[in-house]
Amino acid sequence: MSSLSTIKTLFEYNCWANRRMLAACAGLTVEEWSREVNQSWGSVHKLLTHMFAAETVWLARWMGTSPKALRQAADFPTYGDLVRAWEGLNAETELFIAGCDEKALKREVAYTNTKGETRTFPLGQLMLHVANHATHHRGELAAMLSSFGVDHPEDDLLWYLRELKEGK
Repeated sequence: MSSLSTIKTLFEYNCWANRRMLAACAGLTVEEWSREVNQSWGSVHKLLTHMFAAETVWLARWMGTSPKALRQAADFPTYGDLVRAWEGLNAETELFIAGCDEKALKREVAYTNTKGETRTFPLGQLMLHVANHATHHRGELAAMLSSFGVDHPEDDLLWYLRELKEGK
Protein backbone atom coordinates (compact mmCIF):
# COMPACT_ATOMS: atom_id res chain seq x y z
CA MET A 1 0.00 0.00 0.00
CA SER A 2 1.44 3.39 -0.97
CA SER A 3 1.60 6.33 1.39
CA LEU A 4 -1.17 8.02 -0.58
CA SER A 5 -3.44 4.98 -0.47
CA THR A 6 -2.80 4.72 3.28
CA ILE A 7 -3.75 8.38 3.76
CA LYS A 8 -6.89 7.94 1.65
CA THR A 9 -7.89 4.85 3.63
CA LEU A 10 -7.33 6.63 6.94
CA PHE A 11 -9.43 9.62 5.88
CA GLU A 12 -12.23 7.44 4.54
CA TYR A 13 -12.13 5.56 7.86
CA ASN A 14 -12.05 8.83 9.82
CA CYS A 15 -15.12 10.10 8.01
CA TRP A 16 -16.92 6.76 8.52
CA ALA A 17 -16.07 6.65 12.23
CA ASN A 18 -17.01 10.28 12.83
CA ARG A 19 -20.37 9.76 11.11
CA ARG A 20 -21.05 6.71 13.26
CA MET A 21 -20.27 8.60 16.45
CA LEU A 22 -22.30 11.61 15.34
CA ALA A 23 -25.23 9.30 14.64
CA ALA A 24 -24.92 7.92 18.18
CA CYS A 25 -25.27 11.49 19.46
CA ALA A 26 -28.41 12.20 17.42
CA GLY A 27 -30.68 10.91 20.17
CA LEU A 28 -29.12 12.91 22.98
CA THR A 29 -31.39 15.30 24.80
CA VAL A 30 -30.47 18.98 24.74
CA GLU A 31 -29.38 18.58 28.36
CA GLU A 32 -27.10 15.61 27.57
CA TRP A 33 -25.69 17.41 24.51
CA SER A 34 -24.54 20.33 26.64
CA ARG A 35 -23.98 18.65 30.04
CA GLU A 36 -20.61 19.53 31.50
CA VAL A 37 -18.67 16.43 32.54
CA ASN A 38 -15.23 16.17 34.06
CA GLN A 39 -13.45 14.86 31.00
CA SER A 40 -12.05 16.05 27.74
CA TRP A 41 -13.59 19.29 26.47
CA GLY A 42 -16.41 19.39 29.03
CA SER A 43 -19.49 18.36 27.04
CA VAL A 44 -20.38 16.27 24.02
CA HIS A 45 -21.16 19.49 22.16
CA LYS A 46 -17.79 21.05 23.00
CA LEU A 47 -15.85 17.87 22.26
CA LEU A 48 -17.47 17.36 18.86
CA THR A 49 -16.95 21.03 18.05
CA HIS A 50 -13.29 20.69 18.97
CA MET A 51 -12.94 17.66 16.70
CA PHE A 52 -14.61 19.51 13.82
CA ALA A 53 -12.61 22.68 14.48
CA ALA A 54 -9.32 20.77 14.49
CA GLU A 55 -10.08 19.15 11.14
CA THR A 56 -11.11 22.55 9.77
CA VAL A 57 -7.96 24.32 10.89
CA TRP A 58 -5.70 21.56 9.57
CA LEU A 59 -7.33 21.61 6.15
CA ALA A 60 -6.84 25.39 6.05
CA ARG A 61 -3.18 24.99 7.00
CA TRP A 62 -2.63 22.39 4.29
CA MET A 63 -4.12 24.88 1.84
CA GLY A 64 -1.77 27.65 2.95
CA THR A 65 -3.65 29.67 5.58
CA SER A 66 -3.22 29.63 9.34
CA PRO A 67 -6.42 30.47 11.22
CA LYS A 68 -5.68 32.31 14.45
CA ALA A 69 -8.41 30.54 16.44
CA LEU A 70 -10.50 27.38 16.44
CA ARG A 71 -14.24 27.42 15.87
CA GLN A 72 -16.25 27.31 19.10
CA ALA A 73 -19.37 25.48 20.25
CA ALA A 74 -21.34 28.75 20.07
CA ASP A 75 -20.73 28.72 16.29
CA PHE A 76 -22.84 25.53 16.10
CA PRO A 77 -25.65 25.87 18.63
CA THR A 78 -27.41 22.66 17.65
CA TYR A 79 -26.50 19.12 16.73
CA GLY A 80 -27.89 19.70 13.23
CA ASP A 81 -25.76 22.82 12.73
CA LEU A 82 -22.60 20.89 13.54
CA VAL A 83 -23.52 17.87 11.41
CA ARG A 84 -24.24 20.07 8.37
CA ALA A 85 -20.96 21.94 8.79
CA TRP A 86 -19.05 18.66 9.16
CA GLU A 87 -20.54 17.21 6.00
CA GLY A 88 -19.30 20.27 4.12
CA LEU A 89 -15.86 19.84 5.64
CA ASN A 90 -15.83 16.16 4.66
CA ALA A 91 -16.51 17.13 1.05
CA GLU A 92 -13.76 19.77 1.07
CA THR A 93 -11.28 17.34 2.61
CA GLU A 94 -12.16 14.65 0.09
CA LEU A 95 -11.50 17.11 -2.77
CA PHE A 96 -8.19 18.14 -1.24
CA ILE A 97 -7.03 14.54 -0.86
CA ALA A 98 -8.18 13.69 -4.38
CA GLY A 99 -5.78 16.36 -5.61
CA CYS A 100 -2.79 14.89 -3.76
CA ASP A 101 -0.13 12.58 -5.09
CA GLU A 102 2.89 10.95 -3.45
CA LYS A 103 4.98 14.05 -4.08
CA ALA A 104 2.40 16.25 -2.35
CA LEU A 105 2.65 14.15 0.81
CA LYS A 106 6.34 15.05 1.06
CA ARG A 107 5.68 18.80 0.63
CA GLU A 108 6.73 20.82 3.66
CA VAL A 109 3.80 22.71 5.14
CA ALA A 110 4.64 25.74 7.24
CA TYR A 111 1.88 27.03 9.48
CA THR A 112 1.39 29.18 12.52
CA ASN A 113 -0.56 27.57 15.33
CA THR A 114 -3.15 29.34 17.47
CA LYS A 115 -0.43 30.27 19.99
CA GLY A 116 1.49 32.14 17.28
CA GLU A 117 4.22 29.50 16.97
CA THR A 118 5.46 28.61 13.49
CA ARG A 119 6.00 24.95 12.66
CA THR A 120 6.86 22.97 9.53
CA PHE A 121 6.11 19.31 8.78
CA PRO A 122 5.58 17.21 5.67
CA LEU A 123 1.94 17.19 4.58
CA GLY A 124 1.68 13.40 4.94
CA GLN A 125 2.72 13.53 8.59
CA LEU A 126 0.20 16.27 9.32
CA MET A 127 -2.51 14.22 7.67
CA LEU A 128 -1.63 11.20 9.83
CA HIS A 129 -1.83 13.46 12.89
CA VAL A 130 -5.39 14.52 12.04
CA ALA A 131 -6.61 10.93 11.78
CA ASN A 132 -4.88 10.02 15.04
CA HIS A 133 -6.28 13.09 16.83
CA ALA A 134 -9.82 12.15 15.86
CA THR A 135 -9.35 8.57 17.09
CA HIS A 136 -8.24 9.87 20.48
CA HIS A 137 -11.29 12.08 20.84
CA ARG A 138 -13.75 9.45 19.61
CA GLY A 139 -12.54 7.34 22.55
CA GLU A 140 -13.36 10.19 24.91
CA LEU A 141 -16.75 10.61 23.25
CA ALA A 142 -17.49 6.91 23.70
CA ALA A 143 -16.79 7.28 27.42
CA MET A 144 -19.11 10.29 27.63
CA LEU A 145 -21.90 8.45 25.85
CA SER A 146 -21.45 5.41 28.08
CA SER A 147 -21.76 7.63 31.16
CA PHE A 148 -25.17 8.76 29.81
CA GLY A 149 -26.23 5.14 29.19
CA VAL A 150 -26.14 5.73 25.42
CA ASP A 151 -24.87 2.95 23.19
CA HIS A 152 -22.08 3.91 20.84
CA PRO A 153 -20.96 2.06 17.73
CA GLU A 154 -17.76 0.19 17.26
CA ASP A 155 -15.42 2.52 15.43
CA ASP A 156 -12.11 0.70 15.25
CA LEU A 157 -10.27 0.72 11.95
CA LEU A 158 -10.66 -3.03 11.68
CA TRP A 159 -14.47 -2.70 11.78
CA TYR A 160 -14.26 -0.25 8.88
CA LEU A 161 -11.95 -2.54 6.90
CA ARG A 162 -14.23 -5.49 7.59
CA GLU A 163 -17.20 -3.57 6.23
CA LEU A 164 -15.21 -2.67 3.11
CA LYS A 165 -14.22 -6.30 2.62
CA GLU A 166 -17.78 -7.51 3.07
CA GLY A 167 -19.14 -4.82 0.77
CA LYS A 168 -21.44 -3.19 3.32
